[in-house]
Amino acid sequence: MFEHSVKVPRHYKIAANIFKKVSTEGGSVKTLLYDDKLRHFRTNVLFALITETIKHASDIDKIFENCKILENESRLDPWLAKILTAELLFGKKALPGKSKPEQTVLSYKDQFEKYTSDHQDDLKTQAAPRPRYVRINTNLLTTSDAIRAFQDEGYRFIRCTSGSYNDYLEQIQNLTEYDFTQDYHVKTMFVFSAGTKLHEHELYLENKIILQDKATAMAVHLLAPPPGSMVLDMCAAPGMKTTQLAAYIRNTGRVFAVERNEKRYQVLRDFVTKTGSTCVETLHRDALEIKRGDMDDVEYILLDPSCSGSGMDFCVHSYIESTRLAKLTSLQEKFLKHAMNAFPKAKRIVYSTCSLFPEENERVITNVVKTSRAKWRVQDVKELLKGQWNNFGSGMYGSMGTRCMYAKPDSDFTTGFFLAVLDRDQKDLEKSLNYEKRAQKEWIAANKGKSDDEDDVSNKKKKSKDRSDENEVTEDIEIDQEPVNAEEKPKSKKKKQKHITDDNQNTDPHPNHTSEMEETEAPKKKKKKRQNDETHPVNNITEQLNELAVDTEDVVPKKKKKKDKNKDSQELETNNTDDSPISNGVTEVTKKKKRKKHIDNGVEIEDTESEIKVKKNKSKNHDKDVLDTTIDNIVEDVEVSEAPKKKKKKKNKDD
Repeated sequence: MFEHSVKVPRHYKIAANIFKKVSTEGGSVKTLLYDDKLRHFRTNVLFALITETIKHASDIDKIFENCKILENESRLDPWLAKILTAELLFGKKALPGKSKPEQTVLSYKDQFEKYTSDHQDDLKTQAAPRPRYVRINTNLLTTSDAIRAFQDEGYRFIRCTSGSYNDYLEQIQNLTEYDFTQDYHVKTMFVFSAGTKLHEHELYLENKIILQDKATAMAVHLLAPPPGSMVLDMCAAPGMKTTQLAAYIRNTGRVFAVERNEKRYQVLRDFVTKTGSTCVETLHRDALEIKRGDMDDVEYILLDPSCSGSGMDFCVHSYIESTRLAKLTSLQEKFLKHAMNAFPKAKRIVYSTCSLFPEENERVITNVVKTSRAKWRVQDVKELLKGQWNNFGSGMYGSMGTRCMYAKPDSDFTTGFFLAVLDRDQKDLEKSLNYEKRAQKEWIAANKGKSDDEDDVSNKKKKSKDRSDENEVTEDIEIDQEPVNAEEKPKSKKKKQKHITDDNQNTDPHPNHTSEMEETEAPKKKKKKRQNDETHPVNNITEQLNELAVDTEDVVPKKKKKKDKNKDSQELETNNTDDSPISNGVTEVTKKKKRKKHIDNGVEIEDTESEIKVKKNKSKNHDKDVLDTTIDNIVEDVEVSEAPKKKKKKKNKDD
């Protein structure tokens, strides 16, 4: 190889590398062009250069053999030399760089031209160049607006012939530089003369027109999903057919675009966004991992699996390694079987490849259809196209092979392509749908039973939770009572008081005291009751005065315990009724003791009177007389209760 002082232009080196891989490994040019390293490079320039080299590969080999350039220049890279020669003879007719490889090829230019002129009959006769196909992205632009836009730029629109398909082929071959017409089959596609450059066109940069070959567009045309359909594109990248599907169903329904390769998935997602294909949902996953039940609503499937790419490279591949071909056909059969069996509502599948090898096409179709569990029928494409096509499958594979179609570069003026249309048998479709309905009913029934059980469990949990909450409340009440008992323990004999109280429950001389204790218990447990009773100020104030009376009556026996324990126990017997009111009353007493510690009875009475006055001001005018009489009676009761207290103190002093 040469030691270059001047570097070879980068796009020549990249093109030579891809050309080498395509020729030796059988890869696809477009697949290799989507490499992440080329994301900032103009791939359309590379694609044109590589395909031009591939088209004239056999001619270049003859020229090199005659001129012996590779023998004389042993350090010259043969793949780079072929790229440069194709550019010099069949491309731009010049080499702009000054690198050593370019200068070497230029030194043989005269010999190359002399050989081509002397051996024109020996060289491969090239068919008429393919026209430029442009698909209108109807998601962003209508066909009528596109026609007017091109006409404004000086292009002349020629109506497509109403004759046969052969008449159309003749028409597109005769297009001049500024002529364009509508395609014979795909009405959203326009055909321009060969060599028309639209890569820098404003509509192309705005993604309103897509540079897509007619052969690939025929796959969507034959699938023909109606608007609102559920469609699956199993191998979607780079997204040409995916976005065409979205436009075909008018951006209604749903198109699931699946791509496993991460880099190609990014290209797909970006292209879907740019073209305004809002009904497309891109999925980064392996289509073979889509299980029955994941996408049961899919009705139409487009399958364009990995292939040798021989059709995309203009039939230059006259051979392929048997091991690689076996791997490809095995993968293609897996995809087709999966498409036939994993989607119960699927009605139609279009299988396509950019290969011209029957092993990847007719043989895959016949092998899978014969062994599939579901019943599918290969439709006759000739009938679907109403006889307006010329190339069909081989009869070596029976009637299934002849029902398929090929697009060939030399006669259809497209890239090499294969298409097969498979429709599901109507009886098998009804059987599959009935099976799905039964399975769905069983699933609903099973889940309904589970949901009922879950409801029972949840109800039991709620009940247990309510019980636990009640237990927590009772525990809180017991905790509140413990400090009271602890304080009373050294002052009096607790057990004796309880027994005495139990004995005297039925002989209580103060029956009204029980109601007073219940009224003090009610405000503690039910706060809402007080809120509702606020409309009755008389009742509220009466309750508070009753609480005060209970406090004064309970405080007196507690202070007597210090003087005379036996007398205190007897007085407590007459004041208490039963266990539950006593415990609640005691808790009320302790709470009020904490607030009123170190405050004498006179202060308590004054506080009580002030509280009564506040509530009295809030009450209505017609309750004033009742409130005044109630206050006077309670004050008198308090004074009466204090009188025996003083007398008892005097008696103790006398003793």
